[in-house]
Amino acid sequence: MTDVVQRGRGRTGRFRLVAAALVIGLLVVEAVVFAPTIESAVASLAAVDVAWLTAAVLATAVSMVMFALTRRRLLMAAGVHASVGSSVAAALVANSLHATLPGGAAFSTAYTFRWMRGEGAGNAVATWCLVAGGLVSTASLGLVGLTATLSVGGSPSWTKVVLSAAGLVVVTAVARELVRHPQPLVTAARRVLHGVNRLRRRPADTGTAGLDEMVAQLGTVRPRGRDWSAATGLALLNWAFDAACLAACAAALGVHGLSLPLLLLVYTAGMTTSGLSPLPGGLGVVDAALVLTLVAGGIPAAKALPVVVLYRLLSLVGVVAAGWLVCATQQFSPARGRQALEDRTGIARIPSA
Repeated sequence: MTDVVQRGRGRTGRFRLVAAALVIGLLVVEAVVFAPTIESAVASLAAVDVAWLTAAVLATAVSMVMFALTRRRLLMAAGVHASVGSSVAAALVANSLHATLPGGAAFSTAYTFRWMRGEGAGNAVATWCLVAGGLVSTASLGLVGLTATLSVGGSPSWTKVVLSAAGLVVVTAVARELVRHPQPLVTAARRVLHGVNRLRRRPADTGTAGLDEMVAQLGTVRPRGRDWSAATGLALLNWAFDAACLAACAAALGVHGLSLPLLLLVYTAGMTTSGLSPLPGGLGVVDAALVLTLVAGGIPAAKALPVVVLYRLLSLVGVVAAGWLVCATQQFSPARGRQALEDRTGIARIPSA
């Protein structure tokens, strides 16, 4: 058994080395091929308008605050009250973990889960908030994309629009009903658990106590319509201020052909491709999607690239730097506060995970 585990670890290690080599090779090729263009784009940042640059920085900051408040609102719906400062700090650190570490999504999720537990949420409530936050964020981005499609003009498929809206309503209604009356789901989960116990030759009631505890915790989660509305509104503001940062970056560099419909279309194209890049922060894919959509909208490539470079410097590099600064501040707090942070969030254990 030990030999099998060691061989598995060896294959995993070789796979990681190959993947790392491919990523490094891709970065080197991109650096060589696009170096002249990137140098030109960076050089153009010297002529940036300071007032619009300040507006872009503020828009990015407000966007992150709205993201944190979305998660805080969902926690409040579950009866957990976290402070605004703690919520914003946790959002910044989690974002930095997600954007910079290999397998960052897992680290970010683990950190956020531990932070919620430290704020008083049970395992079930923390899991529910993570899932609900993802659904709200995705749905709100879908609304932004739908608005972009309708505002650009042309002849959108109203059948698809109606079906998408109907599907969202049905899923929301089913999810709400299961939260209010989880017994059918609990019964199915018990049957699955009994089957697993039978296969593993364990007592039939193994794990039922944990399942009952989770159900009891979920029973305390009673989000109301206004909770969902508030969370969705905050998520929309998160996307809106991030898009405003992109618009301010364009204005800061003297690019004035970015209309609101084009802005929404460009922004949605960039955000929907963020999960397609193997590199942290959607590097390469998001940037290409933003530039190509700007060019397709009539912005010359020589002007589009500097706009994207500036936007990514603020919304990615700047926010990540702020997150690591917050993390460092937490780590170098007095010993008692640092120990409390480790107990509540596990942040000190994340780098060695």
